[in-house]
Amino acid sequence: MTPETLYIVMPCFNEAACIETTIVAVSKKLDTLISAGTISCESAMLFADDGSKDTTWNIISEHHKNNKLVKACRLAGNRGKEKALFAGLMEAKTHADIVICMDADLQHDINAIDEFLALRNQGYELIYGVKKSRGRESFFRKSTAVAFYWIAQKLGSPISQGHSDYSLMTKQVLEALSEYGESNMMFRTMLKQLGFNQCPLYFEVKNREQGESKMSLGSLLRLSIDAITSYSVTPLRFISGMGLLIFLASLAMIAWVAYDYFKLGTPNGWATVVCSLWFLGGIGMISMGVAGEYIGKIYLESKRRPRYFIKSRLQ
Repeated sequence: MTPETLYIVMPCFNEAACIETTIVAVSKKLDTLISAGTISCESAMLFADDGSKDTTWNIISEHHKNNKLVKACRLAGNRGKEKALFAGLMEAKTHADIVICMDADLQHDINAIDEFLALRNQGYELIYGVKKSRGRESFFRKSTAVAFYWIAQKLGSPISQGHSDYSLMTKQVLEALSEYGESNMMFRTMLKQLGFNQCPLYFEVKNREQGESKMSLGSLLRLSIDAITSYSVTPLRFISGMGLLIFLASLAMIAWVAYDYFKLGTPNGWATVVCSLWFLGGIGMISMGVAGEYIGKIYLESKRRPRYFIKSRLQ
């Protein structure tokens, strides 16, 4: 059987502190796999630089001069990790038989690549990584991540607990992925919807050796909202159900007020009215906010703007 050409795609943004370590580690892994005949000698790593402001692109360019395993593309501006990852996958699609995408900070266990390839040899076309643990993170971030996955699943998002971007996919899967035209992207939920012969692979998250995460709490919150609203209409249906329950409760309240007025002759105090107004006002604002989120996405998608532009390539 002819070895397949593997591209390891890594999105990066301001990773100057760790990118050289990553290049050395991934080069060593690729050399080992090529020497063993597991993958083709045409295999390589491909960095998708999301418009870094530091020296990340310069470091990649210097290594590219002397290391044929290093390929890269640079986005014209910072478009976010999801779009940078998609850009890297589309660049790799024309060269590779299989692609593994992973983070550029080596928190995705590089030794799991052997397990990905072993599952690929069993005929799997799409293998998505699932974290056994979350590594060295604060209690707050770990607990909010667990809460997010639980809420997302309950609201109909096709995402698994601990699901990560660490994945292997074939050229056929990439071709299918390229058919997705929306601007609001959540990579791991897109993969779950593709179908194909797929399975999970569980791996340990490594502690970040150098640099720091570029994902702020606000970025993670926006990504979480996209994961739900871009792939599920359950929140809208939840609002409809909540509206029905409030309507039924209001009928009961009307009946109780009528009974109280005609039988007892004295209306109750203002507390019930005030609490009801605050409650209904809050529910109304939340409902408008959720509906507005969906309307905003429709607005953004309707403009059909390009998701990114490639400024430079290192091939």
